Formats: sequence, C-alpha cells, structure tokens
Amino acid sequence: PPGADIGLGLEGHVLYTAARTKLINDQVDQWVNDTTKADLQVVNLGAGLDTRVYWLESLKETNSYWEVDTPSVMSHKQKILDDLKEQGELPEPFCLRKAISMNFSRESIFDLPNFGFSSATPTFWILEGLIMYLERSDVERLMEQLSELSTSGSFLSLNFSVSPNSLSIDEIDGLLEGQGWKIESRKMFGEEGFQYGRYPLEKPANKIVGFATYRKK
Repeated sequence: PPGADIGLGLEGHVLYTAARTKLINDQVDQWVNDTTKADLQVVNLGAGLDTRVYWLESLKETNSYWEVDTPSVMSHKQKILDDLKEQGELPEPFCLRKAISMNFSRESIFDLPNFGFSSATPTFWILEGLIMYLERSDVERLMEQLSELSTSGSFLSLNFSVSPNSLSIDEIDGLLEGQGWKIESRKMFGEEGFQYGRYPLEKPANKIVGFATYRKK
C-alpha cells in the first residue's frame, strides 16, 4: 500500500485517494483558467467510477468530458447512473459526457476520434491509477499515442508508482520530452502541495506514489 514504508497502510491509501482527487481538481481548475482557447476537452483514461462531470464546476468552461475504461467498469457505472436518473437524483452534467469502453491492452486511444474526439482541441489528460497496471510496452505505446493526439496547450496529469517492474517516471519523462512535452512538476504524496490535510505532518513524504504533470509545447 502507498506509504507502507512509513506505516500508513490501508488508511494511508484511503487518504491518498482523497488527496489525489483534490490534486487533479485543482489542476483542472488551473488549466481551464490559464487556457485561452474557446474549445477545451478533458479525457480521463481509466476513469473508474469518477463523476467529476457532475460536480467539478470548472468543467462548465469545457466542451466535453471523456470517461474511458474497460467494458465491465463502464457498464457497472452506467447502471448506477441510470438508477440515479430514474430516481431523479442524477444532476445534469456540467458539459457533454462521453463514456467510452476500451481495454488499454488490446485497443488504442487512436480510436477516440471515431467517437468525436478532436486532436486539434487542447486536452487535459487524466491518468489516475492506470499506468501501474499496464505492461511497460503498453505504457510506452500509450504515451506515444497520447502525444500524437495532443495539440499545443494540452496538459497531462500522470499518477505513477515506483516499482522495479514498471516503467520508471524518469523513463516516462524522457519519452514525453521527446514527444514535445515540457515537464512542469513532480509531487510525491506527503510533499508540500500534495497533502490537503490528509497526510501526517510529522511523517516524511512517501516514496512510492506521486503525480507528474506535463504541458504540450
């Protein structure tokens, strides 16, 4: 579990999940505020049960919010949303919601334009809890494809973990720099700017999980 080396265990993982949700929200807010283009889109790869499109107000300034995950996850999620809608408890999304089923090990995000994705529109990419579950070659391919689909001003929020079996964040930095991205930040959970009152102040920052951000030149 994240933070296991400093004794946080399962509780630490729950707190980490809450903090990373807030971190991504702040990044989306800032990107929307800083980007002058009229057309913007947000793509969450490996979206899981994310529901930001219903409550993150800065998404009102974007055209579309893309939720991409495996068919089993997306069908389970849609059933919950349909039940809420039937009960009159589902609010209207702040922008167009695009729900796409995809297996990242067998399918390509190059298929996204078939669903209306525009590679000419600045895109905020969310990769939260995704690449640590993919093979090295899959991560490399995903970074290359994501880069080809991203125009100037696009932003990438990349959740990573330190593991001897996965592509290191330094290797990913090199891949993305070669694809025209500028590294903006790297924060480990527990460092300043990635705490949000969810990390014990007396503990050193964890050395396992963090976020790196990049902006397309």
